[in-house]
Amino acid sequence: SSGINAEWPLRPGMSLVILFVLYLLTLSQCCKIASSVPPAVSMCRNCTELPKHLIQCEPVLDLEGNRTFLDKYGYGCVEMGGENYGEVKMTPVVCYPLEHFTCVHDPENSVPRDRTQKEIKDELLFLSTFTEPCIKYSGHYFQSTLIMSILLGIIGVDRFCLGWTGIGVGKMLTLGGLGIWWLIDIILLITGNLTPNDKSNWERLY
Repeated sequence: SSGINAEWPLRPGMSLVILFVLYLLTLSQCCKIASSVPPAVSMCRNCTELPKHLIQCEPVLDLEGNRTFLDKYGYGCVEMGGENYGEVKMTPVVCYPLEHFTCVHDPENSVPRDRTQKEIKDELLFLSTFTEPCIKYSGHYFQSTLIMSILLGIIGVDRFCLGWTGIGVGKMLTLGGLGIWWLIDIILLITGNLTPNDKSNWERLY
């Protein structure tokens, strides 16, 4: 009828609802094309800003003394392990978002990697803003190694298990240096001066 205004404006609450729905639609579309949208105009978060539960990270990279790589790219471990917290080095790690989740990738944060490790696209890889300790574990337990050294160290079994093959052969042929070498290795284990040859840390019991 003539008493009804066809151009009656929307209520303020309805306007907010419509704007919120439009925002969600825009955000969803952004996340689908995030890898091709520059961070400056994207509404999605930068990959380096994602929380840890939304990303997957590779183990720390053992550079095996290659300091040139560390100086050039800013990540990796020149030395692995350490007997106390002060001796352990820290390094960023290579990360990527979880499957079916995308983020805005910064080309300046690209990292070199071994492409055979994981089937992950290069544009999804980034360097973490947090650091991880330069330690690795390879299945060696201090307690079992100490027991093995006491019981079978006379024939070099402890040295073989820790990866010191050459020394183990010498220890076996000399029957633990007639007992002297056997005793020395037990002392070295207890004092922390005999560790796995691959520079891995002792496995934790908890």
